[in-house]
Amino acid sequence: MLKREKKLEREIAEQRARKLLKMAEEVKFEDYELARRYVELARKIAMKYRVKLPRELKRRFCKKCLYPYRHDRMRVRVRKSRVIVTCLNCGYVRRFPIRPRSEPESESEQN
Repeated sequence: MLKREKKLEREIAEQRARKLLKMAEEVKFEDYELARRYVELARKIAMKYRVKLPRELKRRFCKKCLYPYRHDRMRVRVRKSRVIVTCLNCGYVRRFPIRPRSEPESESEQN
């Protein structure tokens, strides 16, 4: 039996997922259904090979209906140190905390 190279498989899976999400961003204003399919495939690949998608890529599409966010199909509000994004396709609400940037430990210890 051949031994699987899981590390290589994961790297390839991550590259493919990133490429699919990039393609979804490019095509989301022309063909919204195709963009949704790209997001769905990218998510399936990431789950199958247990690859974490970066936070900035995960925030570009709705977690429930998997449609990429467009300025005319989402609502963004800032309230009580949170960004609230509402998908206008399915009504799903996501809340992202706004974290203040912490200063490095070394500077505060010197004072």
